[in-house]
Amino acid sequence: MWYSHNNGYPEKDLPFRITLSNGQVRTDPSSFSQDELVSAGFTTTTEPPSFNSRTHKLTWTGTEWQVIELTSEELTTLSNQEWALVRSQRDELIKNIEWKIFRNLSEVRLGVTTTTDNISQLDTYVQELRDITKQSDPFAINWPSDPTDPLE
Repeated sequence: MWYSHNNGYPEKDLPFRITLSNGQVRTDPSSFSQDELVSAGFTTTTEPPSFNSRTHKLTWTGTEWQVIELTSEELTTLSNQEWALVRSQRDELIKNIEWKIFRNLSEVRLGVTTTTDNISQLDTYVQELRDITKQSDPFAINWPSDPTDPLE
């Protein structure tokens, strides 16, 4: 059950304490009667409807839920925010693998036998990460597999 207090945005749980219209205070939500809830300004409502948050938003009118289509400006903002998250995740993945590339370069310069990491695979992986932003939908990114991850 969801509850709206004085037509405010509904919440799933009642507060521990309510004040009735006569000024009397009641505690323990499990003991509140329907009349006491009404007296304290609470009404019950349904739980929020499900909706696609990539294309719509949920609002409360004071008496009912409404699912409203996002404007083109809101869609652009949402997409830009998601691209920022994708870039941040991409940068972190590159940062986490760079040490292996630097180690390989150092070993080559020193003439030391290189480690088991395949530099060609690492280069390909990093380039695939760089190309992430060429994908069309930031909400459906096809991430490349880390060639050094034994679980992949």
